[in-house]
Amino acid sequence: MKIAIIGAGNVGASCASLLTCKSVCEQIALIDINANLAKAKALDLSHMAAILDLDIKINGSDDYELLRDFDIVVITAGFARKDGQSREDLAKANASIVSQSAAQIAKFAPNSIIIVVTNPLDLMVYVALNASKFKPNKVIGMAGELDSGRLKFQISSQLNTNVTNCNAICLGMHNDSMICQKSSMKVGEKALSDVLSDEDIQGIIHRSRTSGAKIVELMGTSAFYGPAAGVLKLCQSIKNESNNTLVCSVCDDSLIPTGRVVKLDKNGLKEIVEPNLTNEEEAKLQNSIDNLILFINTIYK
Repeated sequence: MKIAIIGAGNVGASCASLLTCKSVCEQIALIDINANLAKAKALDLSHMAAILDLDIKINGSDDYELLRDFDIVVITAGFARKDGQSREDLAKANASIVSQSAAQIAKFAPNSIIIVVTNPLDLMVYVALNASKFKPNKVIGMAGELDSGRLKFQISSQLNTNVTNCNAICLGMHNDSMICQKSSMKVGEKALSDVLSDEDIQGIIHRSRTSGAKIVELMGTSAFYGPAAGVLKLCQSIKNESNNTLVCSVCDDSLIPTGRVVKLDKNGLKEIVEPNLTNEEEAKLQNSIDNLILFINTIYK
């Protein structure tokens, strides 16, 4: 398998590092507007692979020709969110970058699967889908795994328990309106509501929703290790056709992307798994989709 990453900044380089260490693919291409940055990080990653006795070919360039016939292309290019800036404030500038990237992917890797990481995530999935003219199953947004992981972390921290003992799912848009599915929140076999008060659970949800903003506040730029781990999980699922469920931003028949429970395979989106939502959660999910439609209309008017 060959995986290309557009954008050699913090997120892109972290993706390449994890994909290398986990031996997910035989080739990695880093493409960036700054050719020297892409080449330098590719060289550094190649040294890392050699130290770890991993036979992986890693190249960097500013030339999209490098991604010719690659299997997966990850779009991380774009402006990072600044302190106090919403994901929505990034929209128009990043839409232009993602649109150009997707058009180049369609030219050089027309059979690839696109994984979008650039924010605002769900809107950028829509932009990539339209610019590439790929089938909807071929364009996938990485965010639900990140949001769900953050929620699991908050649960484990609250209870001081092993994170592998915690389960949680976040659906909808990758922003502060994301839906933390309460029935999915468990510790072992116990529902979280059997262990914690509603006030504690609401605190966990609030901290999860604001985790990204907290990182920006502390560091001055967006997260990169967490998003890279999400990309790794998607790439592994595509390669191995593991039939595991993940949360990704994908399109249903409405062609409006949002975070849904899915299964992936070597063709991209294999199946959307309908979650068991309460009426309130269903309404919130629909509201999330309606808000994205308004957002799309604002960008494309």
